[in-house]
Amino acid sequence: MSEAYEQVRLELAGSVAVVSIDRPDARNSLTRQTGLELYDAVRRVADDREVRVLVLRGTGKDFCCGADLKAPQSAAPRPAPAFDTYQVTVLLHEMRPISIAAIRGGCAGAGFGWACACDLRVGDETVVMNTAFLDVAVAGDMGVPWTLPRIIGAGRARDLSLFPRKVLGAEALQLGLLNRLWPSEAFEAELEDFVARLTQAAPQALALLKANYLEAERTDLRSFMAVEAERHVRLLESEDRKEAFRARIEKRPGKFTGR
Repeated sequence: MSEAYEQVRLELAGSVAVVSIDRPDARNSLTRQTGLELYDAVRRVADDREVRVLVLRGTGKDFCCGADLKAPQSAAPRPAPAFDTYQVTVLLHEMRPISIAAIRGGCAGAGFGWACACDLRVGDETVVMNTAFLDVAVAGDMGVPWTLPRIIGAGRARDLSLFPRKVLGAEALQLGLLNRLWPSEAFEAELEDFVARLTQAAPQALALLKANYLEAERTDLRSFMAVEAERHVRLLESEDRKEAFRARIEKRPGKFTGR
């Protein structure tokens, strides 16, 4: 199933959703319309209980190269961001499905922010990442000052923000901006396998594992351990946990039902 937008594509296939920014002739740069369509598509995925993995990507050669500086609305004042492009960051970070930024080519500005909001970032040898905000006299948006330090550390995050520069694939992997770096010719096959491994996991355990990381971000250790223990007991009593144990003993893949 695919959903029609003008500047974004939403494709649903079983437990996997693919949201693509679809402005390849403009390097998938952001306009007001792009942001609103992206918010709508990502929100729909977040609300879909069947989806376990969201892949965010760009069509063509680039992921998203930030704001379209040639589009008048990109420079115009915008209303409060509660239901605007900024909310995409919150959805990607907090949604139940595991969010993956599949990055090829340019990933800058808003695109960089959305990538950092995802649970995982994978790329190929063409990756070029850049905070870019200070270069166009803005202080950063899409949550970068919150997400980036949690990915690469406070000092490195400040350095990349205060001194914007191009970070190529190998360095992005070394810094921790990327979780995987694959050869360009193998990218699609590796991405498919990467996603498949997640969708083959027990659904409840996958969702609660992400929920545990979110809980850990906003609470102290003692409080977190109480929440983790309650969820652990709940999973121990699940049919999927029993099936996982049987599958390990019998040396076969598990057949999970989400119960």
